[in-house]
Amino acid sequence: MFLRVRLHLVEIHDLAACPPSLRDGLTDFLAFSLNLARAYEPAGHVLRKAVARTRAERIVDLCSGAGGPWSWLARTVGVPVILTDLYPHRGPKISGHLPFHTEPVDARAVPASLDGFRTVFTAFHHFRPDEARAILADAVRNGQGIAVFEAARRAPWEILVVALTWLGVLLAAPFVRPWRWSRFFWTYLPPVLPLVGTFDGIVSCLRAYSPGELRELVRGLDGYDWEIGDMRGGWSPLRGTYLIGVPKN
Repeated sequence: MFLRVRLHLVEIHDLAACPPSLRDGLTDFLAFSLNLARAYEPAGHVLRKAVARTRAERIVDLCSGAGGPWSWLARTVGVPVILTDLYPHRGPKISGHLPFHTEPVDARAVPASLDGFRTVFTAFHHFRPDEARAILADAVRNGQGIAVFEAARRAPWEILVVALTWLGVLLAAPFVRPWRWSRFFWTYLPPVLPLVGTFDGIVSCLRAYSPGELRELVRGLDGYDWEIGDMRGGWSPLRGTYLIGVPKN
């Protein structure tokens, strides 16, 4: 059951004033926890089929943060993956060997040189409806396939689980790789990362798009086959949503 009203509140790590080391710590923990739970495990099968339909030669991942699920998901999609972000992740990447585009990339206006099937993991909720539609419209305008995946929904159970993020951060921080002293500092001295992570996690749920809202976003974007659904993977207690767009013919 989705909560009826979508609230586009502010996430702290979206703010320009957020210290880069704190932002990196948050994206590191998010990638670590989602990968540990294999929350995006079902994405591999549907994404491989969609990429095959478009005959794309690579995947261009948008809003990549610390690399999302690509450290293990890349093996299942059958084509190379390049990571991009408006705030390119600094230093060692959780994504390991995958290339990270060094220049900022706006998901609403992807450079023509970055051709390929586009993906967005755990980031679509950051955008207001007109911005979210612009991301989809830019893919359509350039004839590229696109897939959007969210790990959590705007629903009571997901919000309750995410409200325990602070505890997960405290327990998991020593095991997140690559090791960063800045992340250790933000986690324990003082415990800013657990508090910010919990707050931003709840806000993320409140900003998530329902399937009906996703259908409204693609209304009028003709010439594409759009698939919208939900999924739960691995050990994850969360049920997420996805949207896939592939050019017809």
